[in-house]
Amino acid sequence: MRKSVRFTVVEMSGSRHEMGRKYGRQCRDLIRRVSKDFDSMLLEPGYLEEGRKVAMQALPHVRREAPELVEEVEGIAEGAGLEFEEAFRLSCSQEMNSWQGCMRQQTRETVVDGCTSIAARRNGSSLVAWNMDWWIRWQPYMVLLHGRPDDGPDFLAFAIAGSVGRPGLSENISIAANFLPYRASPQHEAGGAEWAGAGIPYSFLARMLLAQKSTQDALQMLERTPRMACLNYTLGDATGDICCVETMPRDMAVLRPDDGYITHANSYHAEEFGGLSRDELPEKDPRAYRAWEVLSRREQPLSRADIYQAQRSHFPRKSTGVCVHTGGEKPSITLLSFVGDLQERAMWAAWGSPCEHRFERYDL
Repeated sequence: MRKSVRFTVVEMSGSRHEMGRKYGRQCRDLIRRVSKDFDSMLLEPGYLEEGRKVAMQALPHVRREAPELVEEVEGIAEGAGLEFEEAFRLSCSQEMNSWQGCMRQQTRETVVDGCTSIAARRNGSSLVAWNMDWWIRWQPYMVLLHGRPDDGPDFLAFAIAGSVGRPGLSENISIAANFLPYRASPQHEAGGAEWAGAGIPYSFLARMLLAQKSTQDALQMLERTPRMACLNYTLGDATGDICCVETMPRDMAVLRPDDGYITHANSYHAEEFGGLSRDELPEKDPRAYRAWEVLSRREQPLSRADIYQAQRSHFPRKSTGVCVHTGGEKPSITLLSFVGDLQERAMWAAWGSPCEHRFERYDL
């Protein structure tokens, strides 16, 4: 029987500074614990000092593109009793990790079973789903932010305690995301030392996307916004407009579904990025293929239950798959799974491995 576990929900409302302050106060002990070891969890000792500086190079870009989120970070720092720079770096995990990979010329290793995304059209609206896969050591720090800002739409966004957030659901749009091997541009292969420099970190971009009114608005925002890491963003809005957007620091490619749904994991699929063909997916992007394979057997339009099946699925005769369970020096699991339903204005989320846990409802 699957377990029922609910996430810690952080209630945030008011001005951006007040939202951050409430967040910092509610999660003070958790944030202070994660911040103590945060940098060293991501960076090798020889890269610690420079990696911290690299993270802070993002600050001018965030101030320009999303000053309201800087106000939130200021509030988080105040509420949790941290220095501003400590709080800001909590939203820069992927950027520090990707930079270190470039310096070591090992950027392929910056992706560790790193998330699966799904979007589907249903009843003129969208379902957007996410499996967040990463090191099991992050599990105790996962929280769900319930934001009601004075100057923007209400939202639900998952977060490592202290960060401004990751994917989730808002009044108009839902997003998922998955890491891609870092490439400074389409002309550069993954695995080299080319670093494109500062831009907007992933956590801030996730929140900026949740503030958009539609998928088209989100695409326009991504088009004009420099980024600091390479990710695929899977988008769906209340009109049923769904897509995947593969991003590099200054380049992006939009993928549209052939069917009523689309799946993505941790490889480039776009032709302009030299991406994989459908025939290559079983071997080279098996989680994206496995999710697609499970959904291809279900009747259209897909339901939340159909998507749960894909999120819980393992590879044939293996204990890992879309639902991740890996060992080694840094064991990884699916830390959380959710399906955002724009029509219902609600999210169904499973704590930890979805094969072992129920999807619980969280209302916007």
